[in-house]
Amino acid sequence: MRALDEIRQDLDRARSKRDQLKDDVDRIYATNGRELDDGQAERVGNLVKGIEAANHEVESLEDEIRDDLADGVRTGRYGTDPAWPDRDQRGESHGYGDPRVQRLRSDALRANERASFLPDESKAKMERTLRADDDPEGLLARYTVETADRDYFRAFSSWMRDPVSGGHEWSPKEREAVKRVRSLERAMSIGTTTAGGLLVPYELDPSILISSVGAVSPLRQLARNAVTAFNEKRFVTSLGVTATWTPEATEQTDDSPALLQPAIVCKKGQAFVPVSFELYEDSDIAQQLGTVLADAKNVHESLSFTLNQTNGPTGIVSSIVTAAGANIIATGTNVLAQGDLYANQAALPPRWRPNANWMMNLSILNGYRQLPQATGLNYSIIDDTGPVPRALGWNVYENSSMDGTLTGAAADYLVLSGDFQQFAIVDRVGTSIEVIQNLLGTNHRPTGQRGFLMHYRVGSDALIQDAFRLSNFST
Repeated sequence: MRALDEIRQDLDRARSKRDQLKDDVDRIYATNGRELDDGQAERVGNLVKGIEAANHEVESLEDEIRDDLADGVRTGRYGTDPAWPDRDQRGESHGYGDPRVQRLRSDALRANERASFLPDESKAKMERTLRADDDPEGLLARYTVETADRDYFRAFSSWMRDPVSGGHEWSPKEREAVKRVRSLERAMSIGTTTAGGLLVPYELDPSILISSVGAVSPLRQLARNAVTAFNEKRFVTSLGVTATWTPEATEQTDDSPALLQPAIVCKKGQAFVPVSFELYEDSDIAQQLGTVLADAKNVHESLSFTLNQTNGPTGIVSSIVTAAGANIIATGTNVLAQGDLYANQAALPPRWRPNANWMMNLSILNGYRQLPQATGLNYSIIDDTGPVPRALGWNVYENSSMDGTLTGAAADYLVLSGDFQQFAIVDRVGTSIEVIQNLLGTNHRPTGQRGFLMHYRVGSDALIQDAFRLSNFST
């Protein structure tokens, strides 16, 4: 007899295949209406046959699970108590803590794996996040399960096609999925302030899409990225443990580290995306929405991760400037010189050097490209022989939001170094969207556009400011 987990995995794959076929049928009708040409009708017919075959496979696997559960209860492999944890054929428990929360997290991991529109990097990041999540209520897992439900995705797609009456077309399952997500909004204290909006489905949520390595912002690529179901996330950090040599039969000194608990509060951001009627009608906008909103969110937040903006997250440069003291390396020259990089690198404490990188504006990077590594040498201090520029053994990353001009009259924070894992970006899941049916021009007449108003929450800050050094070139 096969293990229950193995059967469940096959069942998940069969359901995912069936849902994908249903989505393909929905896309064809959404794009072409009910009047299909011969080729489209044939395609729909083949998809319907595939759905029937997938339904048969799902029913067969569900029967196999019921038979296994019945046999497990009879033989003692499974208990009848609701709190009884899952056990495999060897009788070993897979759960810890509250079994209901563990089951919820298992369901969330399967939902994450089935999210066909998510890049593999995003799936991998969310899998690690879900496994590491220690919330006793499992809110992040619940969010994943409910917003990844295919019935909710189809309900969202219907609403996107027709925000006014699309909800009237929801099937009972789709309506129930929306009710569960509404309940989730209340539990997480998120959601829209009016009755006209919906939470973005899991695999279209820009907070999930851009949480992976390789996103547009260089800080997202280098920083510690976290996803949470709460408005605040606390981190535990330490400046290090002090070791001592202790003589024989002598009481050990107290070398316990000073644990820091920096908290990052997520700030609300909004993005507005206008879409023409033609694009709205000729494309599957619900499928493409995640990419559009992720780009809007990236553009909006990229500056805020570097410099403080009103009511926004704490930018890394602004955070280091606040620390001041030894964190600021003053050149007082108002010109670029090789010694600036050497001085900055030497000032960074040894603890942070193994994982250190440089960050600067492209104009400053190009300025250093024109300087030799030292006086009398004929090669640049910037090494461009590899895929990423390097200087003095550290990678150099471009950040267009950093200062790129030498003014002298004001502070010129041009070069930043440090271990960027000590800068954290926290995305709170639960992006909400509202559709504005008709946009009006300056004369209050329709422009032939609809608008998408998205709001989300994100926070950032340096966890350990001593892990960074910032060079000021002002005279």
